Amino acid sequence: MDVKKTNRQLRAQETRERIVQAAKALIATKGFEETSIEDITARAGVSIGSFYTYFKRKEDVVRALDQTDFYRLAEITNEMPDKDIYERLSYYCRNFLKDIEETGIEICRQWLKNNLSPVDMLIRGTKTTKYRYDFSAMQSVLNEAVERGELSSNTPVDDLALFITAQLYGLMVIWCMTDSEVTGSEKTDLLCEEIIKKALSVYKI
Repeated sequence: MDVKKTNRQLRAQETRERIVQAAKALIATKGFEETSIEDITARAGVSIGSFYTYFKRKEDVVRALDQTDFYRLAEITNEMPDKDIYERLSYYCRNFLKDIEETGIEICRQWLKNNLSPVDMLIRGTKTTKYRYDFSAMQSVLNEAVERGELSSNTPVDDLALFITAQLYGLMVIWCMTDSEVTGSEKTDLLCEEIIKKALSVYKI
């Protein structure tokens, strides 16, 4: 009985993943508004009923695209023993934007719309909003630097986490507004060297 249940769960997971990947491919090429639920289910090879088993509406599929290794980025960054805080932040910022860009600009635009009126979502088992999660992730990177003795104990972690996250979100928005003429991930070295490094230098030990 347990084996059958496990197999059923695996099939359900595979079906849900097919729907998500079909939506990702279609939205990236056609745009969110031009992609219908019928288009998604046809590409995924599932029934419309199957779509509504896992999602209430198209917007929910875009939220599902967030549930990737993107949310392990802070952990990966903090697990770099041979990199200093500047190198770790550069890695975090570059990959934060690169992971979003790789999903496609149309998906990013819809993702931004979804998050302008934030609702709680389940991220790695925790109910939170996208911004609160990203803010806490940046806090963890800065707190790790304090614990390692790279930054002083009086470092204003919350304020710096806010400002750095705002810079990343700004680059993401500009990428969308310029129709990818400005690619944020290509600007992160300059961001870290000219802005973040100078801001942290006051607290560097």
